[in-house]
Amino acid sequence: MGRKSTLRRLPPEIQTEINRILSEGRLTLDELLEHLRGIGVEGVSRSALGRQKQKIDKMAARLRQSREMAEALVREVGPSAAEGEQGRLLVQALRGLVMDHLANLEEDADPKSFMAIARALKDMAQANRLDQDFEARVRERIQREAEKKLDDATARAAAESAGLTPEQALERVRAIYRGEA
Repeated sequence: MGRKSTLRRLPPEIQTEINRILSEGRLTLDELLEHLRGIGVEGVSRSALGRQKQKIDKMAARLRQSREMAEALVREVGPSAAEGEQGRLLVQALRGLVMDHLANLEEDADPKSFMAIARALKDMAQANRLDQDFEARVRERIQREAEKKLDDATARAAAESAGLTPEQALERVRAIYRGEA
């Protein structure tokens, strides 16, 4: 097993600053090295910074690809993506993409990436809960409407069924319920 990177031996706030500067891309590796030496950070090599930059670029490319795939899925399923079975499938697909990223991340990945992934998982879980709540409300509304319609049909049939046999009264309720009477 190789040695621990010189960057990983630095305090977390310095690591975060290095990752931020590398991800912004405003400074060259030499300028970043000079900046680090200017704030008293020694022992970091240009090649260590280059390897870190490659890791950040690779992770950014994977996240970009994942985002593009998710956007394509949303475009594909259209406005119904927020409800029903398609919404559930979309959430599952996005969750799978996020899990793939988690499985492929290096040990010293940028903490911001983990926060973004955690936020994405939270948002997907919330979307799934909203979808389930919506479906439950729709089922309850349909059940209430059916019960009301049945009560109305029963009351109307009872008023109109004076002198009918039970079978005739039941048929009358069915016809009213179906809207045939």
